[in-house]
Amino acid sequence: MQSWIWAVLPKHYPALVRTETFALRQVGRAALADVRPGDVIFAYLSGKKVLAGLFEVTSLPFEDHTALSPGLTHPHRVRVRPVVTLSEETWVPYEAFATKLDAAQTQGSFRGVVQRVLYPLPSVDAKVLEFLMRTREAVDLDALLAAYDAFQATREQTAAAPPPQVEEAPPPYHAEAPFDRAAALDALHAALLAEGYWYEPWQVATYVAALRTKPFVILAGVTGIGKSKLPQLVARLTGGAAEVVPVQPRWMDSGDVIGYTDLQNRFHPGAVLRAAARARQQPEQYQVVVLDEMNVAKVGDYLAEVLSRMEQRHAHGAGWTTPPLLPPDPTRPGDWSTLGLPSNLALVGTVNIDEDGQRLSRKVLDRAFALELEAPDLRHWPAHTASAVAMPWPIAAWQPRGLRLADLADLDADERATVQRALDALSAANAILRPARFDVAFRTRDEVCLFMLHAHATPNAFRTAEGAPVEPLDLALLMKLLPRLHGAATDAAFHDALAALLTWAANGASSADVRTADHLVTAWVQQHRPVAFVGTHFPRTTARLCLMWERLQTQRYASFWR
Repeated sequence: MQSWIWAVLPKHYPALVRTETFALRQVGRAALADVRPGDVIFAYLSGKKVLAGLFEVTSLPFEDHTALSPGLTHPHRVRVRPVVTLSEETWVPYEAFATKLDAAQTQGSFRGVVQRVLYPLPSVDAKVLEFLMRTREAVDLDALLAAYDAFQATREQTAAAPPPQVEEAPPPYHAEAPFDRAAALDALHAALLAEGYWYEPWQVATYVAALRTKPFVILAGVTGIGKSKLPQLVARLTGGAAEVVPVQPRWMDSGDVIGYTDLQNRFHPGAVLRAAARARQQPEQYQVVVLDEMNVAKVGDYLAEVLSRMEQRHAHGAGWTTPPLLPPDPTRPGDWSTLGLPSNLALVGTVNIDEDGQRLSRKVLDRAFALELEAPDLRHWPAHTASAVAMPWPIAAWQPRGLRLADLADLDADERATVQRALDALSAANAILRPARFDVAFRTRDEVCLFMLHAHATPNAFRTAEGAPVEPLDLALLMKLLPRLHGAATDAAFHDALAALLTWAANGASSADVRTADHLVTAWVQQHRPVAFVGTHFPRTTARLCLMWERLQTQRYASFWR
């Protein structure tokens, strides 16, 4: 039996204990191959500098990319069972043992031990740590003295013990094949084409990355473009399920969405509550509720409670959950009263931008990714009918890297650079939008950064049908910033902000130069109003801002939607 010390981030430790699984990302992987059932692990919380628990290994090492909690997808793992789990008040502080361990002398310092994440301990060191933990766990003096006597006896036996016998080599560390997200997206796009539906590769990749980032996506576009069909097809082709719920103009409260009690005191669950029940009953299937033509009623009236709960997501097992959707009511059946939003449930709303409807409030838009499906080239049509090749996705493929920016840990250099680019762009845009009171806050910042990281995992999927790359940051700005903008030409602050934002999106400058904005719109018109203004800093954001600026000059009012 070998003893190990395993350095763990304090924020990850509760999930490791709850799932009885210890996991690491890269550092320590070589040592993990030597871990065997029956070995002992001492959990050291690196941020707190304490020993927190003692665990026995119950499995061989294995590889699994399922999230243990949001932000914790370390794939190299072993199963464990708790032997001693100390309360926070009884954690053993670093000063009690760091200078007493032979391993620290071998590595030059205790820091050298824990920097390796997983380190094999000499048997004497293991007994020292176990004695300290048992001491903290002991509830009376007799137990304390017994633990001390056992420690002393073992230490004497260890000093006189013969060299250990060489055992058979442990079985090799066989890693399971991880979920290949890039291949899965390519297969999904091919299956959509085989079904006879034309979506650009970047549109499919953006929809998936947005839904993974936030379980609330708004699909906008002209009537008949396939807004409600996309979530249904993606759900079916990835092994999920989708229900289309037509929104009614009479929806003035959450009764049809969450539920209501009739005059006979009978409870009628709403569409989202029923979907939450299905998702809880089938945790390995991703469920999508499509709120079709969601703006024929005032979204804030019927969806406010759901959106509020969505912002209260917190880690739960390998995913997340929310508080119950309904307030307590002793007359209501108990199962409905305990249902929150589970992490295998998402909402997708559709909006027809060529028809009148209720304007989506900033409160709603701030909580969603608003993706506009561009009108396709009508010359595209399936030359032959082929069967769609479905590739079921594990539920972990839909889980986010984290729920907020603070959840992210162990980012590599490229990922950090990706996040920094997003932060720099949002900071520049915010400085332009702040005078007009259209600036964004932490929620948008976190969601843009998470979207960028999710897109970073499959860069080749963000391309046009012809193979030209599409910049995910350009899409993130288009989805999260521009849908919130609206105003009249008489509003000087909005007028100047729109001109400055257009100039910045085109060339990186941020001056509110009306002549530059006019020149950009002229060039855009000469290019026949493309959806992506080639040669600019953010081509798609620039093109949409050109359209908005043109409307502001000609119609004296501009918004993202019409």
